[in-house]
Amino acid sequence: MINVEQIDDLINRQIDEMPSLLGDGLIVPKGRLVIYGAPGSFKSFAVMQLCYSLALGNDWLGYDVHGKIKVLYMQAEIVERRLQDRAAKMHTFYGEAENFSTSYTRDFSLRNEQSWQDLADAVERSEADFIFLDPLSQLLPGSEVDDKAMRNFLQGLDLLSTHADCGIGLVHHARKGVYSGDGVLYKGAENLRGWSGLNGWTDTVIRLNNPRGIEKNTIEISWEKVRHGPEPLEKWLRFDADSGILMESDSDPKKLVYKALRDGPQTIDEVDRVLIKQGGKSGRTAGRFRKELEKKNVVIQYERPGDKRFKMIEWVDKPIT
Repeated sequence: MINVEQIDDLINRQIDEMPSLLGDGLIVPKGRLVIYGAPGSFKSFAVMQLCYSLALGNDWLGYDVHGKIKVLYMQAEIVERRLQDRAAKMHTFYGEAENFSTSYTRDFSLRNEQSWQDLADAVERSEADFIFLDPLSQLLPGSEVDDKAMRNFLQGLDLLSTHADCGIGLVHHARKGVYSGDGVLYKGAENLRGWSGLNGWTDTVIRLNNPRGIEKNTIEISWEKVRHGPEPLEKWLRFDADSGILMESDSDPKKLVYKALRDGPQTIDEVDRVLIKQGGKSGRTAGRFRKELEKKNVVIQYERPGDKRFKMIEWVDKPIT
């Protein structure tokens, strides 16, 4: 039945605030999440770490986790021994995680009613509050650009979420892009590969990207969509092959700006020079990042007292340790 009420009744009704699982509304209970990137951007590693973090109540890549939940990670692409090796390395770092369940589902796709029931049964057995399917392309029975196939697939996930009372996370691929002369990667209005409606379905879109001109195994994480909260600044991550995990990089642009400003204000040119030389940014992207810091009240800009020719940048946010 469709409920109908007077607008004044809606206004006066007590509605609880949406709780958050990660950060300020970055991931919410029963939410929809897509994490994507090009091959080699450590998507699956990031998602497995997210599962550990949600299961243990630990922060994920510097973002706060608010309590523990049960998670189910379904891997449908890599061979099982490779999954085991990754899990073993992460176990050494994170320790026991009884709230973290996994399922190896290579060659499995959601092609018929029985396969959807098998998925629902797996979610029920794990008692998962959030499930992660890695990757979308292996589980989808059809083309990523087929409107009907994608609508049916996402509708099935919505029904699963409703009946199992769980959130859904998908691992996906990026569209192929073209680098411009200033080092910016252009991919059009939608970076997600395939059906354009996927962006509208999801609450949160996380992109992992390999920026040009920076050291090997460094990844940029950016929040391209956050329905239930503000979008954080992009951040740089470093993959540690020995432990098999991603961690915050000392070359993160925000950290570089803090180091340049911790002893006092600097000119705009000096800050941009740091972002270009040490952060691998072009002149355009350095300026864009600096303006984002200003917009989020991390830094402020003002004219140098006594000499208005120079614009100064000052750090006003809390110190970075």
